[in-house]
Amino acid sequence: MVRRFLLGILWSIAIYFGACFFVGAVAGAVAGAYDPAHAMAAGMQAGALAVASIRLYLIFGALFVGTTGTMIGFLPGGRGKPETVPLGNTSSIHH
Repeated sequence: MVRRFLLGILWSIAIYFGACFFVGAVAGAVAGAYDPAHAMAAGMQAGALAVASIRLYLIFGALFVGTTGTMIGFLPGGRGKPETVPLGNTSSIHH
């Protein structure tokens, strides 16, 4: 249980950084399209502002998705160990 929770926290960190990258990239691309002469500076500023303005949503959303997804087995590493199969004759036909 604790192992899954800690793995969920690791997934949350990865999801958070991925979401920040995505939000910043989209905001930067839109700002760069509106100001092609200063696309790099406008994109960097818009990306940083967009991520900063929704940072709490990104943090708590990533925590929720990461921990819940791992606990229910949706994300890799969250599923329990497979049950072991007993060795020997497991057929249903007995001689």
